[in-house]
Amino acid sequence: MKIKNTFLLLTCALLAAGCASAPQGQAAASADVQKRVAELAPHHALVIAGADGTIRTYDGRGLRPLFNALEENGIKDAYVYDKVTGRASSLLLAYGGAKELHTGMLSQEAIPILEKYHIKYTADKTVPYILNRAKTGSCPMENVARSLDDARTAYPQIKQGFENLVAPK
Repeated sequence: MKIKNTFLLLTCALLAAGCASAPQGQAAASADVQKRVAELAPHHALVIAGADGTIRTYDGRGLRPLFNALEENGIKDAYVYDKVTGRASSLLLAYGGAKELHTGMLSQEAIPILEKYHIKYTADKTVPYILNRAKTGSCPMENVARSLDDARTAYPQIKQGFENLVAPK
């Protein structure tokens, strides 16, 4: 965790000094915003830096923090830190109008969505897909989102899939 935070802070410092640039399709939020978000990221599942400079944090598992952010204040033009970003999360980010993303883990299935909606991104780690909690296969929300690529029509399907998943049995 300390190495990851050091890497994030070093990247921010290099960007601020003009010694590094973000590759095409990747995030380039201001160094100050990246630094503030990087300080909070280890302690929260989701950190939202709004276009107005306001930073909000969310905790919880799965898509819950992202749904909470969308429903409470929105994420339009925000710089977002998401602990784990799969295809379902990327569709929700696109639906909400997020501008940039940094994530601890990014599924390869999410990348086409981020690129389609021009969401700049960086990731500490890229994986083929997000695993379910038992680590026996793909995350159920990834399965729901796998055939979806339009954020507006995907939102109600992902929301329903998530509600079905977390509903008391």
